[in-house]
Amino acid sequence: MSKSIFISCVYEDSPRINNIKNWVEQKRLGDVIITSETIDNRHKGVDAIKEHIQAKIQGATVVMVLVGQDTHNHDWIKAEVELANSFHKKILCLRVPNSTGAIPAILNKFKVLNFDPDTIKKELDSIK
Repeated sequence: MSKSIFISCVYEDSPRINNIKNWVEQKRLGDVIITSETIDNRHKGVDAIKEHIQAKIQGATVVMVLVGQDTHNHDWIKAEVELANSFHKKILCLRVPNSTGAIPAILNKFKVLNFDPDTIKKELDSIK
């Protein structure tokens, strides 16, 4: 059975979603499907963000957070992680290559993984 991954990231890091989608197409991550937010609702506030993405996160097996230069400054990321926690979702944090930004406080208890398919696959394989 496929594992569904919701990818959480700030807009500036969204091109990295294509890297992950390519790895999925190449079967480098195992049997997974990717979902992510495609509409920018930040201007509507945190409650609107949560309402809009709730079903996507609830249906995901894993929430993958891309940690880049400005991830720690965005309410969007915090809202997505709060939802993931409320649904008891497994969370994976991936360091965006060539970035050094701080990890958001809400993610301090998580290990930040390298952004490479072998590392991601190993983590995904450990999830039941």
